[in-house]
Parts: sequence; structure tokens; C-alpha cells
Amino acid sequence: MTAEDKDNLLLRIKSFPDKPGIYSFKDDEEKVIYIGKAKSLKKRITSYFVEGALDRKTLSIKNLARDVEFIVTNTETDALILENSLIKLHKPKLNIRLKDDKTYPYLKITISEKYPRVEIIRNREDNEDLYFGPYTDVKTLRIALKKALTIFPIARCKKPIIDGKVERSCLFFQLDRCLAPCVDKIEQKKYLKTVKQFIKLFEGKQRELIKELNEEMQKASKELNFEKAALLRDKVLALEKLVQKQTIISKDGNAEYDIIGLYQTQKVSLAQILAMRQGRITEQKHFVMDLPYDLNEDEILTSFIKQYYSKTDFIPRRILTKIEIEDEITINNWLRDKQKLEEKRIIFVRPKTREQKAFIELAYSNAKINYHTITKAQEMRENKISEALQELKDVLDLEEEPKRIEGYDISTLLGTDTVGSCVVFENGEPKKRDYRKFIIKTVEGQDDYASMREMIKRRFTGSLAKTNPNPNLILIDGGPGQISSVLTELAKISLNIPIIGLSKEFEEIHFTDERNSIILDEKSDALKVLQRVRDEAHRFAVSFHRQRRTKKMIKSSLEEIPNLGEKRIKMLIEHFGSIENIKNASVDDLVKVKGISQKLALEIFEYYSKNEFTFN
Repeated sequence: MTAEDKDNLLLRIKSFPDKPGIYSFKDDEEKVIYIGKAKSLKKRITSYFVEGALDRKTLSIKNLARDVEFIVTNTETDALILENSLIKLHKPKLNIRLKDDKTYPYLKITISEKYPRVEIIRNREDNEDLYFGPYTDVKTLRIALKKALTIFPIARCKKPIIDGKVERSCLFFQLDRCLAPCVDKIEQKKYLKTVKQFIKLFEGKQRELIKELNEEMQKASKELNFEKAALLRDKVLALEKLVQKQTIISKDGNAEYDIIGLYQTQKVSLAQILAMRQGRITEQKHFVMDLPYDLNEDEILTSFIKQYYSKTDFIPRRILTKIEIEDEITINNWLRDKQKLEEKRIIFVRPKTREQKAFIELAYSNAKINYHTITKAQEMRENKISEALQELKDVLDLEEEPKRIEGYDISTLLGTDTVGSCVVFENGEPKKRDYRKFIIKTVEGQDDYASMREMIKRRFTGSLAKTNPNPNLILIDGGPGQISSVLTELAKISLNIPIIGLSKEFEEIHFTDERNSIILDEKSDALKVLQRVRDEAHRFAVSFHRQRRTKKMIKSSLEEIPNLGEKRIKMLIEHFGSIENIKNASVDDLVKVKGISQKLALEIFEYYSKNEFTFN
């Protein structure tokens, strides 16, 4: 930044309002590098440009920033919420972020629907449904869900349950793993009661549930309803078995905490949460955070708390932290309002009793152990991948290790809707942002060789050639014919990239020169790398082909309905999300879509009532 640019920026900052809001610094490429919130925008932003000793964060921002923008909000709490959403959107490099936070799963309960369902999802939506999470271990979550559904068997369908639209229940009902509201096997009131009990279980309120079910069991016994009493007894026993596995570590049987501990190095920090519900530690979670510069513990802890609790719907009564966090009052008010807790509720507490100090020490020691466990596992994995890539270099006679491998495959159905896929693995791991889909445009009928040539030509001569580096190895799902077609196309553009094919039947590796094909030992790590690339390319191609075919079938079925034009078809699909939902919609549901009259809604309803369609 020149002296003149700096003077102009400082003049602008002097005119900024003395009000709460968020500010975003941009670099010379207009990219957002840091987002923060402030009680006073003017005072906070000016502090970045004062003379004197500066911390690493302020110095980094000062050196890289070329411009700053702001948004005024009504309150500090509003600024906090906006700051969180903008950090998630822009992913500024100087903000602390949870590592790979988008991949953490959630347990979603669709309480916005008449008959709520439960499912595990990856992307949290901004709606009225209830979410538990994020969870760092999807396997543990699936086990917990399976146990919960044996006690409280609510629906796990993928689509909303609509009254009277299903003729036969699924296998889960036959196995006593679902109450089957889809076929009216249970009254809505009773079903919703089970849903509430299911939610309490994931809130950690097992003791409360046991007491509630015991009361119901005694009532059923007095009414001589022994079948119901036996069912409730089994639920109580199952719950008590779950509780017995959890360690009682609090004298207060009603204690409800999230206990947070940190372990940090120069570049990475691990935040550990121990969830205590009704006096017992019921769950642990840990999250890794990349640190863009040296930070104090309170800065890391503040950033983690804002990010974590913006993603979860359940706020405990107390959050136990070793130190005071920044903006504690504002964050406390935000969490209180989010959970609709009573006014003046103090959520954040510091350890005062010997017991609370023991909780904190337990969280910190778990954070340290988890960090070293993750680091060691990652180191072992990297060594294994490095050895596999070195083995590939040797057996394929490559000049260098194939650190970047691109896998290609074609998917078609009798020559229709032909598509291609390109997947990328760097250092043995998928690099999904470099994946690409290709709609084959110049090939008529089923011709995999010609389709492969078109895809390769577009990858290495179009815009992708300018933005993506060339791979060290190209892997084709197939044999000599497929790799020969790729070699021909690369020769036309004078590219010399090693190419191999991996056929499925015998896992045979084919070459483009006079070398004979080879078969590696099935336990070979090098073979496993190639299989992962090949199978991922196949999965990606088939998935894309299925999407295109389904979309085409949806559109073609809707186009057969008289008076339903392109515009209305688009609005129907956007409103209902899928053809199945349109098929299952009532006339009253259909008329809610803009442009769909009562008459047209009746025509759509009658069309799908008379015709049976299946979309996979």
C-alpha cells in the first residue's frame, strides 16, 4: 500500500459511523481477508492503523489490507450473527475457522412437518427443523441413532410423509423399527409424543425420560393394559442400560454443562467439548481449527464458541470455560435469545469448585490426547500414501511420483444422455473442488471411445487447461481401446502425460506402449490408490448420468399435462423439489404454487393418479 493509498483509507475510516456493525478488509485483488464485528466501527477499524507495537493479527491485516467495507447493524448481537454468516460465506484466510466444518454431520428432525422424520445430513439448512450436532464422528452418530430408534421408533423416510399416499408400510414397520404414520398405524398425537421423547434422548435427558416412562408404565398396569406396560418396561430397561454406560462425575444430578478445553500449537488448535447432561458426561466432541497467526487462548476460544454454537440448536444451561472469552456479555445475550431462555440468564461460568476445576482439567487433557492421536494417525496415513505413490512410480515406470492423478469415465444408457467424469486425487486424497462433469455433445449413439476423446480434448484445450495443472498420471476406467483413444487425442495437442487403464474384471493395469499388462497383488497399497480413483470416477459419472436422466424424465412427464408450460413446470419443480413430491401433492397443495389454478391443479392431480411413474 502506497503512502497516498494509506492516507486515503485513513480519511475514509474517519468518516465511518460510531455504531455497531461488521467490517471486512480486502486485499489488492478485492478478496475478503478478514471479517470482524465492532461496537463502534469507527474506533475499532481505526485501531488497526495506530502507530506502535502491534500483535500478529493486526500486523497481518495492516500489511495485506488495501480496502475496508462495513455494514451497520442495530445491535452488537445482530453484528455477531452477521459476522458468523459472512465468515462462513467468504472463508477469509485471516479468520480462525473450524477445519472442514462443512463435512460434519447433523441429526435432523423435521419438526416443521405433520409427521416429523429423522435423518443424518451433511449440510445444515436454515429452516424451522431441529438439528443436533455437528458431530465429528458419523459412525458413532449412526450407532447412537440405531439405538435410539429401537426405543423410540420414529420415521426415517427420505421424503415428507403425506396422509393416505402410501398403500403399504416399509420393512421397518414389520421389524418394529417404525411406527408407520405413513399408513395411519398410529394417531398423530401419539406419534408426536414419541418424537418429543426421541428429542429428549438426544438432549441427554435420560433420567427425565425414565421417570416419565415409569409413570406411564404404572398407569398402564393399573388400567390392566399389560401389553402396553410390558412395552414401556422394555423401553425403561433399554434406557437404563444406556445410562449405566455413562460415568457419574457430578454431585449435582441435574448439572447441565458444555465443558470446553483447548490444546494449541503454533498453527493448529483443538477444541474439546465434554457434554454433561443430568450430572453425567454423555458425549465428547473435538474440532480442529487452523490458526492463521499466533493467537491467545481467549481469541481462539471466542472464535470457536461463536462458530460452534451458531451451528447447533441446543444450548446447555452452562458453558464452563477456564478463562473469560472476548465479548462475553454480547455472546451470552445472543445464545440466550437463540435458545429463548429467561432474561439475565448467565450461561458462561468459570470453574470455582474443586469439581468444576476437575471437569476443566479433564477437558484439557482430552484435548491434548485427541490432538496427538489425530496427528499420529495423520502422519501414519501420509507415510502409507507416500509409500503407495513411490510403489506406483516404480511399477508403472514413471519419471516422478503421481502426486496428482486424474481419473476419467463415461456413463450412458444405450447411447442416450452420455456424460463423462473427471476426478482428481492429490497425494492420494480426493480433491473435490477440481472434479468436473462433461455433457458429451458431439457423439451420436453409443461410442465410448469417441466420447472419451471429446472429454479429453475439452479438458486439455479449453478453460480447464488454463486453470488446472496437468496431472502426473491419467487413469482410465477400461482397457487398451479406451487408453488408446486418450493417447490419440493427447498426441494431437502435443501433450505427453502417462496414461494407464484399470479394467474391473481382473484389476488388470494396461499401458499405451508395448509393455504387457500387469496385475498387482490385491493387498498392494498402490493398487488400492488406483482402485479408489477408478471407482470414484465411475461413481461420479453414473451419479451425473442418473441426475440428467431423472431430470429429463421429470420434465417429459410434466410436459404431457395439457396447459402446463415451461414456466409453470419450473415453478412446480422449485416449489416441491422433486417429482415424487409433485405426484404426492394434493389439489390444495398444488394451488399454492403461483400460476397453478384450481382447474390446472386438478388436471395435474388426476394425471398422476391415473399414471404410475418411477424415478430412481
